[in-house]
Formats: sequence, structure tokens, C-alpha cells
Amino acid sequence: MTKPVALVSMPTLSARFPSFQLGLLKPTLERAGIPAQPFSLFMYFGPHVGWGLSEALADVYPCMVGEWLWARAAFGEFADDKGYLELYGPSLQAICAQAGRTVADLLRVRDEAVPAFLDFCVESIDWRRFGLVGFSVCFQQMLASVALARALKERHPDIPIIMGGAGFEDDIAEEIMRGCPEVDYVHCGDAEETFPEMVKRLYAGESMKGLPGLLWRDRGEVVFNGRAPNLKDMNRTPAPDFDEYFYARREGGYENYEGMQEVLLPIETARGCWWGVKNHCTFCGLNRAGMEFRAKDSAQVLEQLETLSRRYGVLDFNAIDNIMAPEYIDGLFGRLASANTDIKLHYEVRPSLTRAQLKLMRAGGLFSIQPGVESFSTHVLKLMRKHTTGMRNLELVKWCTYYQINNLYNILVRFPGELAEDYRAQVELMPKIHHWQPPWAAAQARADRGSPMFEEPETQSVSRLTYSPAYDFLFPKDRFNLKRVSYYFEHEMGDTVGEEGYEELFAAVELWQQRWRGRPRPYLRYRKAWETIFVEDGRDGRVQEATYTGPRAALYEFCADARTPKELAARFEGAPWVEEALAEFVERDLMIHLDGRYLSLALPSNPYV
Repeated sequence: MTKPVALVSMPTLSARFPSFQLGLLKPTLERAGIPAQPFSLFMYFGPHVGWGLSEALADVYPCMVGEWLWARAAFGEFADDKGYLELYGPSLQAICAQAGRTVADLLRVRDEAVPAFLDFCVESIDWRRFGLVGFSVCFQQMLASVALARALKERHPDIPIIMGGAGFEDDIAEEIMRGCPEVDYVHCGDAEETFPEMVKRLYAGESMKGLPGLLWRDRGEVVFNGRAPNLKDMNRTPAPDFDEYFYARREGGYENYEGMQEVLLPIETARGCWWGVKNHCTFCGLNRAGMEFRAKDSAQVLEQLETLSRRYGVLDFNAIDNIMAPEYIDGLFGRLASANTDIKLHYEVRPSLTRAQLKLMRAGGLFSIQPGVESFSTHVLKLMRKHTTGMRNLELVKWCTYYQINNLYNILVRFPGELAEDYRAQVELMPKIHHWQPPWAAAQARADRGSPMFEEPETQSVSRLTYSPAYDFLFPKDRFNLKRVSYYFEHEMGDTVGEEGYEELFAAVELWQQRWRGRPRPYLRYRKAWETIFVEDGRDGRVQEATYTGPRAALYEFCADARTPKELAARFEGAPWVEEALAEFVERDLMIHLDGRYLSLALPSNPYV
């Protein structure tokens, strides 16, 4: 009888989201005739540290505390606490304040709760019945996985261990293999074809020689057969199996946590990035060798949504794709809208969706997006290789606000060739749009591993590229080349406006966020009669009203979508009053003129626009 494969997902992850990797690998192995058992061990970390702290740690911070907590268990003592606590003190205090804890509590978690949790993991499962233990590693799961692998090897030295997942690109994978003797294999790349073959060879006592995607040891030397090829036909991937996650959600006690959030089921409908194939954004480190875009047919996505909804009674989904396939606008969301379903979906999208497309997608269940907005400056967007405009991004933010699509966008700074005016103009713009959803965050762009800033530093005026100092406290230098095992990096950059040039923009974003969270929330809206619009402006706390009728009302409505002077001239037959009316709207901050286009800022009160 074939021994099953144990599939493990360690902290530090949010309990709201099942591990998609475990959910997909189980049916993938079973299709090949290999039994598999997932273990969502991250779902049992909350009882050891408190769910509030567990959830706070699940976010990825520059201090990488979700990894640091496991470093001593993974590698022993190799770095002093003082240096880490001094370097990241404010960040750690903010995390603790969020969870109602102290930095001293973090040290107790590291020294007491982590070892106790590892003992729980080792002792509560009969690992001897498995022929292979596989760890799925994404962000902030690396050191917890190494720590448990080390503990398992001490108790069960003959059980082979493999690691894989998004955290393992070629260079990082090789460093983990060389520095972690408890790890017998690392898989790199898409696993659908090569992972089942690896298990079959392992169970048959055959060599891994020539099998793509595998790093393994041959007489003590690490051998790499090259990254596994990208899966071409996404329609072949099965519906994920989350049965074990729901069991762990109950058994781990998360459902009794007062801050418990409802499940958002992950689905995968595409891999790679069709935009990145053409224009790789300068700061993006995702995909790398997997950039080639591949998507499921819309009919297959609908079938998967139906399967998962019926099986788990959950209608809320998080598409983990790096970018949405354009054909899903009509093929997926159009069909969902026609069927009047209650399914809700989150997607990462290009910020080029029109008002009509957003309206259709909202009717089809799009409740949240993560778009690549990044800036309202066309010049800065060009430097990023975004090939879009500030005005297009503003239109997206406007209509997402109107259609109540949660818009998780960011504003980024620090690109070679930027001008102070690029940021001053955005600072002047922001108070005019406080009634639209603000950015999730504003930050300096990073040179993440795999990004053009990292791979082609000379083209991006990048110098002094060095790994984040957090890695000094995560990996011992005598065992790892930190330049190769790190994903996050710091750097200097020439031809930028400098730190002081960003302060005003960051402050403007923070004010916008505060006002959006406050009550009453800022508003700028208009109600429409037959030929008259009534504008109500409550953006600055004082309600102001204006009435426009006839042609001026028509002009304002026509500019609900950004319009060029040529379009305006055609629509209003070159009437001389148009220029005067536009100037008045712009002067009163009811409209903006950007990139040669005019856009009305007020949102319609009518919910059917």
C-alpha cells in the first residue's frame, strides 16, 4: 500500500484564508494515484499565542517579524536580540499595539510559544505513516517550515522532506538546500506534472536525475535539474480541496475568536502576467520565470466556482492570480451578472477598466480589486513602465468608489527621472478627491528580487543594492549567502527628488485616509432633475451647493468620463460658452483638467448610472 504524502502549511498566515497550495496539491497527487493528507498547521498557532497576535503577525512587515520569531528554532542562537529590537523597535511596537500586546510578549512567543507549538506539531501527528513530508512555503512561512523540518528530522530522521512554493525561486531554493540539511528536496516551478513524478521515483527508489524542478543531493552535492516547466493548460488543474482547512478552523478554535472573519476562499484562474510579458513594471518581483500568461477558460472558472460554492456553502472568493484575464470581463462576470448570482470575487487587475466594464463586473460580483494604480502622475507612471495615465487611474478610483468596489491601490514614489512637480501636483489634487476611496498605502518602491530594479540596476539608476538588514537576524551568515537567500532589498537611486520630496505626498495620503475613516465621510455628489443638476459639496466639512441647468448641466454630465477638447467640441458643436463653463468647474474644484482631459469629480446620487 502506497504511503500518503503529508502536505504542511506553517505559520505565519492569516486564519481567514485557506492555503490554496495545499488545496490544489492534494487532488493533484490523488489524480496520480498518490494519497495525500494536508495539515493547515498555521490554524493551530492562534491558541498558542492568542488569535489577535497571530492575525497581527500574518501581515508582512519590513521587520519580517513573522519570520524572525522562528529563526532561533530553525538555526539556534546566531544573532543578538538587541540589534533587531533597536532597528525595528517602532514597527514592533505598532504591531503589538494592534494586538494589545508588548514587545516583551514577542520575545516570550519566540522563546516559549514557538518551541511549545513545534512540540505540538511533532507529537500530535503520527508522522511515521507518511512516505514524504512536503512544506508549502509562501511569504513568512520559510523559517517556521525549516524549524519544523529540523524538529521532525530529530525525531524521524528517515522521513524525507521536500519544500516548494512561491518562496522558492532558483537562487533562494539553492541556498535553502545548501544551508538546511534537514531539507532533502526542494521543488522549483509549477508542480502539477513534476511533483507527482518525484513522489513516484522516491517511492520506487529511483534517482531524481533529469527530473525538472528538483533540487536534491547526490553524494552530498546539491544537484539542480532546472526549474519545472510552466503548466501550459490551466484547464487541467482540479478544483482545490479545502476539507481539512474547515476541520482545522473548527478544531483550532478560530471560529470562537471574537475577531473571527468569514472565509474568503482562494481560487486560481490564471498564472503569469500578460502585461509583464510586454512591459515588466520596474519594481515588480513577481512571476520571474513564470511570467508567461496562462488562463482557464471562463466556463472552467464558472464550473470551479459552482463546485466550491456547493461543497462549502461559501460564495466569497479571492482570485490569487497576479492579473485578471481580459476575457473574463464578459466571459465570467457578464455571465455571473446575467445569472443574478450572489457570488463575490476579488481580483488583481490592470487599471484600464472603463466605467461600463466596472458596472458589468460589479453586477457580476466583483466586490474588491487590487489594481496597479501606483500614481496619479503620467510622468511617473511612464518611468514605472506602466504605459497608462494619471487620468485613467483617477477614473478607475472614481468609478470603483461609485460602484462600491473596494479598491486596494497604492501610491509609489522614487523612480529615476521623477520631478518634484510630479508629487506637488498629486498633493494639490488629493484634497479635491477626498470623497473617493484613498490609497491603501503610500511608499517608496523597492527593488525586490526578480524586478527590473534588481535584475537591471544600471537601467534604473540603482546603486548600493543590498539585502534588507532584517535578514541579518533571520539566517546565519556562516551557512547562507544572504544576497542569494533574500527577497527584499534596499538600495540608493540617482536622479530622484529625495526623501524630503516625498514627505508632503505621504502626509497628504495620510490625511485623505483619516478623512475617509472619519464620520461624516467627505462627499461631492449631484442629483439630477430633467435638465438640471444639484451639486452638494461636503468635502471640507462645510456644505456648499450649486445648481446648473441646461447646457452646463449636460456638459458636467458628459465629463463624468474624461473628455478631450476634441470630444467636447464635437458634442457641443464648438459653442463658445463651453470653455468658460469648463474654467468655472475647474476653478470651483468640481472638475479637474489633467493630461489634456476634463473629468467631473462629483459622484451621481442615482445608483443606476
